[in-house]
Amino acid sequence: MRLFRNITYCIAVLSILTGCSRQSLPSEDGAQMHFIPSLPGTKATDSAFEAGDSFGIYAVEYADGIPAPLQISGNWANNAQSAYDGSKWTVTPPIWWKDEAVFDILAYYPFNPQLSSVDDYIFEVKSDQRQVGFTLSDFMWAKAKGVQQSQGDIALQFKHKLSRLDINLVKGDDYEGDLPSTAEVRIMNIITTAAIDLERGEIEKNPYGTTGTIIAHQWKTGQYSAIIVPQKLLNSIPLIEVIVSGVSYLYSSKFIFESGKRHTLNLTLTSNPDKVIINIGGDISNWN
Repeated sequence: MRLFRNITYCIAVLSILTGCSRQSLPSEDGAQMHFIPSLPGTKATDSAFEAGDSFGIYAVEYADGIPAPLQISGNWANNAQSAYDGSKWTVTPPIWWKDEAVFDILAYYPFNPQLSSVDDYIFEVKSDQRQVGFTLSDFMWAKAKGVQQSQGDIALQFKHKLSRLDINLVKGDDYEGDLPSTAEVRIMNIITTAAIDLERGEIEKNPYGTTGTIIAHQWKTGQYSAIIVPQKLLNSIPLIEVIVSGVSYLYSSKFIFESGKRHTLNLTLTSNPDKVIINIGGDISNWN
């Protein structure tokens, strides 16, 4: 009886030490999954992935030709981190193939080690997007369906899931002097949190979210951008404030921010801050 208890105790301790995570246990041939992420043309920063970027990975296994539903835990891989050092990607913990098994791979950017829901993930865009907050607000999602070890490396084609607003400041005929090299552009009265289904890549504004203000990112003189949670503003409200040399220009409007779309506004500034001329520049374009 004592021997049985000792064996049971040893097995329990061993289980704790090894972690019992399937994504960290090698298959018989020791083959790891390798991923090749690609972007929809560009990331928010208008560049490729950069050193320090990382995304999360889930893997679900098929049974009888049907993928298992994605869960917060108990999948083949649970929110493993793929990090880029500028030359290569490293997945932690590593994800191992299972002989002859078929998987769906789901990935999202940016990585969140405290992710607590896969069907109602609350993601918040940064209120200050002037610096790194712009990139960290660019939620992207990718899915590779029905992959097997024999197919080799797994391609992950990321897509932008939020909405992008580009604002161009234009000097009106009666505007005195040149536009200053810096201005502060704010997008106001918008919901800043999204509810995301990671299995389907579906996104909507958080129904319990509160409104806030976003300070836009500046590319160069007169050109600004902000990443916005998809939402419909059905009533005309104060939406954009431009502060130039201490003078505030205010623009009120209805607006529909669409997922995966890029919206452009040209704001012509006049000598009278109460008269901002608005021109929606071109069509709404695809951001992916």
